[in-house]
Amino acid sequence: MASFIFYAFVFWVIYWIFSKFNAQNGIRQEFKRRVSQDEAKFLIALLAKVAKGDGRVNELEAGLISETLDDMVIQTGVSRDDLKAIFNTEKQNTADAYELAREYATKFRLDRQTAIARLTFFLNLAYIDGDFSSDERAVISDIARGFGIDDTLLGVIIYRFEKFYTNQRQNNSNHQSQNRYQNTPKDPYAVLEISRDASFSEIKRKYRELVKRYHPDILMGQGESESVIEKSTKKLQEINEAYEKIKNERGEK
Repeated sequence: MASFIFYAFVFWVIYWIFSKFNAQNGIRQEFKRRVSQDEAKFLIALLAKVAKGDGRVNELEAGLISETLDDMVIQTGVSRDDLKAIFNTEKQNTADAYELAREYATKFRLDRQTAIARLTFFLNLAYIDGDFSSDERAVISDIARGFGIDDTLLGVIIYRFEKFYTNQRQNNSNHQSQNRYQNTPKDPYAVLEISRDASFSEIKRKYRELVKRYHPDILMGQGESESVIEKSTKKLQEINEAYEKIKNERGEK
């Protein structure tokens, strides 16, 4: 009976926290309201651990990191250069993620709901490339332990993400199947909303801008509905295909 009550509580916490953030327009909005200068430095340091968990930072991760830095600068007044320096220093060593998370949780007396919200944001970054590696999971697990989140609760949180990404991959697969039956392929420049005369650097900037606008991870963090996320997932697929086509046409890597 005690075990049933515990698991019921775990699921209630997950439901409550995600409902709360959806109602308040997302986790990044929560950062904007509550993060102090000192706390921002801890969060950027932990973000760096997650970003380098699998040994690399890809283009999608870089975009989300850049947007988070911008949010922190606006909210706290800490210079972007200072935050970027913290990020670059902390990404060199992921082994101390537990100690850093524990120090952060202790210093700011992190409650359970806020701890789940912070961990959810880090998971957004880990999942943004569609591949949650064992190394990334190890870093997330260290942070969760530092936050006082046990393995059972962490498993529930991760299950929620895995379910979302399974649905996303299925939607992408269906979208690709539908595209095979379209007689007229879309103009990749029209998809990226940019002129054919644009330089590749301009195209790359536009691509990153559109990824930020339509990526389901970011939209999910902002509390958008499932229907909006589904449409944006399809749009993002078109954007990625258009970008790859232009890269190949121009011989870019």
